Parts: sequence; structure tokens; C-alpha cells
Amino acid sequence: MATPAAFAQQQQQPEPPPPPPQPQQTGLPEGLHLSAQAGVEHDSNVLRTATNEISDTALTGGLGLSFNRRYGLQRIRADVQAQWWWYSDQSDLDFHTLNYALAWDWSLTPRFHGVASADRREYREVTTTALGGNQVGSRVERVELLEGIFDVTATWRALAGISHTKNDSSQPGSWDGEPEINWWHVGVGYDLPSGSSVRLRYRQGDGEYHDPAFTTFAALNTDFKDSEWELSGRWTVTGKTTVDGRLAYLRREHDARPQLDFSGWVGGANANWEITGKTRLTAGYAHDLTSTGTPLGGHVVSDRLFLAPIWAATGKTSFSLRYDYTRRRWEDVPAPSFDSGRRDTVQALALGVDWSALRWLTVSGYLRQEKQSSSIPSAKYDATVFGVLAKATF
Repeated sequence: MATPAAFAQQQQQPEPPPPPPQPQQTGLPEGLHLSAQAGVEHDSNVLRTATNEISDTALTGGLGLSFNRRYGLQRIRADVQAQWWWYSDQSDLDFHTLNYALAWDWSLTPRFHGVASADRREYREVTTTALGGNQVGSRVERVELLEGIFDVTATWRALAGISHTKNDSSQPGSWDGEPEINWWHVGVGYDLPSGSSVRLRYRQGDGEYHDPAFTTFAALNTDFKDSEWELSGRWTVTGKTTVDGRLAYLRREHDARPQLDFSGWVGGANANWEITGKTRLTAGYAHDLTSTGTPLGGHVVSDRLFLAPIWAATGKTSFSLRYDYTRRRWEDVPAPSFDSGRRDTVQALALGVDWSALRWLTVSGYLRQEKQSSSIPSAKYDATVFGVLAKATF
């Protein structure tokens, strides 16, 4: 779907956007492609409040650029998207986003290769304030990565790399404290001729929080260290079914405030099933741990589940459905904290239809229902969003 996501749900770990689709997945030839889009969107609860809901209508617009080309042993990939929302009544909510996924699949020799990438994801998020109630703001998540892989044999790989992650929220009191982390990692991998693979990595990172809830405390040390053992892999079940999985043990230790320390298992799996030539099903589950965004202590445990079938009814028309479910639990948070014993559940159901009116023009319609339940009554909300969008690609 070409649908803009004005209110993407909060994530519990920084995750880069997926890389740009390969040409065979989009139907576009290699090279440079430009896109432009325009639409209108109506939101029944634009402020995400528990009571006294306010509806509003926004005009949306966007520009995009994608590039994918191989030069000898090198491949350059890029996907850059800028979007704008202009509200008719709540003009203070007007905003724009810039998202990109850039990558250089480099190779010095056929046996020594790797990737250098930079990803940026920006979206609207809903933050519950310490005084109760929700505030609508924006969030930016960035990931930069440089990894090298050496093919020891036809199947065994040695790998090492460095990366940088940074989260920024426009609202104080963000759920994860706005961490910035510099990582290094080493690992080994094994690839099967069938396309299945497995990777074992050890990662270590030095980080600090940037949220005002931490930095406004005088002489408060916001530094921490992360360590993680990760087992990941891809299982090619059949020619039409693949499963990507990750299981890791994460430990975060804080230099000055041990009450913020936490550790445990994290991970998840994503499955992609090409049921027929016209139907596809993707599904996934993730379990994560993160800080609470407060210097008082504790951590957040989250579980996320999604299910997304797509049906290409004709050569020009396709229908999509997506269901997202997220459950969050604030654990080991001391009683004076606003989040002590907090439980949140977020559900979203989206329906969409895409019609290829012309070879270069797609018209989309979408309907999305969002609901947040919480042990904090003022944090609850319901919202219905629907809109239409036209996108031209050249």
C-alpha cells in the first residue's frame, strides 16, 4: 500500500526500515525513479485523547526517489521519501517527515564483501505525560552500519562491523529515554545451498540517554553499556515460504544508577508465504526489553504481533489487510513513579485497496482503526482514520 502512516505505533527497540525493494519485486527496471503523491485524510481523534475527541482533515503530499543499480561487484541502493500533512483546523499539528534507506553493497574481492548503510525513520508518536493524558509528537530513529564479511569457505563466513543508533523524540518523557549507542560486533555465519543461513554475533555498545527526564537531573550520569549474544537466521522452507528469526540475550548496565539495569531474552520471527500467484501472507512476532524513560528505575517488556495478507484480485487491483497488536508491561518501577505497575495494549486494524489506473499512476484508499487500552485511564484512546491517495512513479 502507498498509504502514509501519520500515527505509527511506538516501537520498543530501534529498528531500521527495510531496504528498498529489489527491481523484480516492484516491477521497475534498475536505475533512478521519481515519485510524487497527493491525497486527503480524515482522523476522528487527531489529538489521541481519552475524552473530548477532536476530528480533523488533512491534505497530504509527498516526493520520493529510488535508485538501484549494480556497478561490477558493487551495488548501490537508495529509497528516500518526504511527506507532508496540512491540517484544516489543528494547524499546530502540521508536520513533515523524511525517511530514507541507503546502502552500498560493497565488494573488494568476491570473497571479501559487506554493506555500508544509513537508515532514518520519522513518524508521529503518542506519548503519555506524567500528569496524565496523551501528547502527539514526532520521533526519529536512525541506524548507521558498516559490516564486512569474509568467505572462509563456500559455506562458512567470518564477519565484523560497527554501527550507530540514535532515537529522538519531540516530547519529553519518551518511553525509552532517547538512547544513543555506538556498537561493535564480531561473528560467524553458515550458508546452505538452499538459501537458508544462520549467524552468531556478539555485540557490545556504549550509550547514553538524551531525554530531559534524565538530563535535567544535576550531576546525573546517563551512560550505560549494552552486551548481546545474538543467533539469527533465515529458513527457506519452500520456494514460496521463508522464515527470518532472531534470538538474543541482552544485558544493559548503567554506570551510576544500577536500579536501571535489566537483562533477558529478546527476539522474534517474521514469515513470508506466497500462497498463490495472487495471494501473499506475512506475519511476525517480537519480544523486546528497553528502559522506562525515567531515572527512577525499572524497564519495559513488550510483545508485538502482526498479520498482513494481500490479495491481487486482478492485474490492476489489490486488497490488503493488516492487524497489529502490542502489549507493554512496566516492571520493577518503584511506587513513586507514574508508570509503576503500568500496562498498555495497542491494537490497529488497517484495510486498503490499490488500483493501478495507469502504468505510472496508482490510486489507493485506506481505513485504519486504532485503539489503546491502559491501566492509566487518561492514556486510553480510540481513533478511526481514512483517506485516499494518488501516487505517480516515473
